[in-house]
Amino acid sequence: MGFENRSGMKLTKIMTTLVFGAVMVVMASAVYGATVRVSWNPNSEPDLDGYKVYYGTLSGTYAQVLDVGEVTSADVGSLGEGRTYYFAVTAYDIDGNESGFSNEAFILIPDSGGDEPGGDTPPVAGLVDTDMDGIPDEIEDLWGMDPLDPLDSLMDDDGDGVVNLVEYMAGTSPVDPTDYPYSDNVLKDIIGELGETVDLSSVNPEGALSIVPLTDAIPAPVNNAITPSVPGAYLYNVIDSDLSLVYRLRVSVTEQLTVIGAYEPGSFMELADQIFGIRIDIPGDAILRTVPVGIGNVTPEALSAVEYGDALLFDILPFGLVLSKPAAITVHYEKQNPVVQRYDSSSDTWVDVEDVTAADGMVTISTNELGTFRVLSDEAAGGGDVDAPVAGGGGSGGGCFIQTAGF
Repeated sequence: MGFENRSGMKLTKIMTTLVFGAVMVVMASAVYGATVRVSWNPNSEPDLDGYKVYYGTLSGTYAQVLDVGEVTSADVGSLGEGRTYYFAVTAYDIDGNESGFSNEAFILIPDSGGDEPGGDTPPVAGLVDTDMDGIPDEIEDLWGMDPLDPLDSLMDDDGDGVVNLVEYMAGTSPVDPTDYPYSDNVLKDIIGELGETVDLSSVNPEGALSIVPLTDAIPAPVNNAITPSVPGAYLYNVIDSDLSLVYRLRVSVTEQLTVIGAYEPGSFMELADQIFGIRIDIPGDAILRTVPVGIGNVTPEALSAVEYGDALLFDILPFGLVLSKPAAITVHYEKQNPVVQRYDSSSDTWVDVEDVTAADGMVTISTNELGTFRVLSDEAAGGGDVDAPVAGGGGSGGGCFIQTAGF
């Protein structure tokens, strides 16, 4: 089936019409957001089965998609004011084959001047952002976040596998698990090793962007690179010349990186540390973007995981990476009745991982969050401290950055 890109795509507004290459109209509400009607010319193929409408706030990069069936127009709602949205349409046949994108149409959603931002309102210039986390204070208040805590922007409040900042930038709701972006072009991850220089040119290839530490505890880059002095997650805002947020960068640093791989959306990933036998399996629909994944140890001069008495400790990076589908981590652990815990740096405590199975000396952990883990016997877990001070940054959501975990 040979679909071709269609010309004449139109954005039709109810009430008033503005013409500039396409016909565009908006219904706006300060509370519920704007609605745009998208229409296009029909395809004539006999095996046509429907259309998909792609849209987002970056030209050529569409964070959301709607499967609208065989109709040739659709109303796209909950669009935030003060932002330009870009639209393109594809057609698909009865076998699921999909065409390329149509020509792109775009529209600037006007600002109605209302006082109440909608649940899906994306970034608007000029709003106060006290903690500089990329989400304005009034939006954080609306969503029950803390305008003084920059780390809550990397938490996943609705549990849909997409962190709050990414949802805000995409114009979706971080408090509605059924509303999430089609892709993630905001959060970037790099994995590094303690004492080694980490090159940041992958997010700033021309050096034209500014890479700004999210908190005072994080060192500023020098010559587009950092050399970490302690393990943990180093968080940065990557901004353009207009001081607009382009990316949030998270650099996850472990004591010793033993294996690293690249997760690709849509492809199942298996990553194994052959030295110590730690393996992580990630489903193909667990992450919206390409991301590096690594296995590391938590103390110097060790092969991979480290044993302290009854405790087995290891890092799965990136620290705080949120998955929409759980990953399976398998480790070798001979002691009876094992307990698995993940270090939560936001509370500076170890939290139990509930979904754990053990058989024949192997422990399997099911988790939606990566970070620093320990496996220990239930006697050791109930008895308090395990004597192994370790610097680490693994933790839940986005609440992870340089801290010292007491084991």
